Amino acid sequence: MSEFHELSALDLGSVIASGETSPVDVVDHFLRRAAEADTVGAFTTIAGTHARESARRAERTLRDRRDEPLPALFGVPIGIKDLEETRGIRTTLGSRVFQDWIPDADGEIVTMLRAGGLIDIGKTTVPEFGAACYTEPDIAPPARSPFDLACGAAGSSGGAAASVGARLVPLAQGSDTAGSLRSPASVCGVIGLKPSRGLITTGPDRGDNMGLSARGPLARTVRDTAALLDVLASRPGANTVHPPAPSAGGYRAACDGPLPRLRIAVAHGSISGGPVAAESAEAVTRTGLLLESLGHTVLRRDQAEDPVFTESFTLAFASLAGSLPLPPGAEPLLRPIVRHLRAIATRTTAAELAAALGTLQARARAWTLDHADVDIVITPTITRPTQALGELRDDADPAGELAAMTAFTGNTILANATGFPALSLPVEWSARGMPIGVMFTAGWGRDDTLLRLAAEVEEAAPWAERYPNI
Repeated sequence: MSEFHELSALDLGSVIASGETSPVDVVDHFLRRAAEADTVGAFTTIAGTHARESARRAERTLRDRRDEPLPALFGVPIGIKDLEETRGIRTTLGSRVFQDWIPDADGEIVTMLRAGGLIDIGKTTVPEFGAACYTEPDIAPPARSPFDLACGAAGSSGGAAASVGARLVPLAQGSDTAGSLRSPASVCGVIGLKPSRGLITTGPDRGDNMGLSARGPLARTVRDTAALLDVLASRPGANTVHPPAPSAGGYRAACDGPLPRLRIAVAHGSISGGPVAAESAEAVTRTGLLLESLGHTVLRRDQAEDPVFTESFTLAFASLAGSLPLPPGAEPLLRPIVRHLRAIATRTTAAELAAALGTLQARARAWTLDHADVDIVITPTITRPTQALGELRDDADPAGELAAMTAFTGNTILANATGFPALSLPVEWSARGMPIGVMFTAGWGRDDTLLRLAAEVEEAAPWAERYPNI
């Protein structure tokens, strides 16, 4: 049998269920990797005691339920983003203000993951409050791309994407308000899926009240991504308006279902106005050619810059940072970019925010109508393949930093505004071997179609066996 970290999450679940190995052996293996091979800054906290106790309970369950079916990912290790509350395990939110916080209850999403049989081994690194598209907190080492340690892992799910890309865990949970799953996935050579709005609960512990944010999976293979989505979408909760369920067997089974030939728009350019690097543009063009070779109808389009859309989104994003409840005296401890976002929120009136949200909804609706004649839109995930560590961070000029981050993320905010499902696939690679994510966006509730097409692309241009350069 291959080393545990070489197996897909589903294959790992299979060997655990068959008795070929034990959850304790698997968890011990990944805890050693997380402790010894984390050159990418993936984890802020390793929860070794909790993980081993969970593995021993899983072993007892295997003995007690020998003849009963188990969840597909039973006993599989996972990383939890350090924005999610975990009872008895340090939850820093990437901030000096909360660096010693130990919650007394699990967040809803953590409860669901554990109910699905997954074993969380630690908390993955985030920028402060998830408010940056790089992952360089003051309280932990920065998250880096496994394919070049001089490059950042993007953000805010940077530690999560790095943990999967470096094969420290087979799966990670992330969240996405402005591309925070998809941008790190692009840089780290993995899959990041932001599901349809309402598919996964946002509470009752947390929600942005605007519908911009979503939790979602990070994985190396499409079927692993779908299997984790099945767990995350396993039960409704706060703010869920479930799209129609896929066929029996869930999203994982949908990956193997029939797929009609689709109409697909290949859109170059960036709604943020950030210039798209030549390699990123070429990656989208080549992906379009691949899709044509698979029998799909591909249309070429331009993605126009829309500064009104971007400015409205930025105001909504800043209001989220401004709404965070902080203890007295905490403001001076915050990073400059967070203070800047909170300052924007403070000077914005309720009427101005309401107007910005109305504009955002109108622009998002216009975008959907522009592409109403196609099933899928593909664009560059981010405007260039990499960012050097520290390149986007500018403590002396947070306004300039915000503009640079907006340009870098390019098109990711579209799916947050529309609520559509979107994923980044590492289908292309640069001349020097860096992953280039290509973003696929489907209509609301068509997560199954999105995953089925991704599985077809993965079969035609596989990437899972590309090992990082660490």
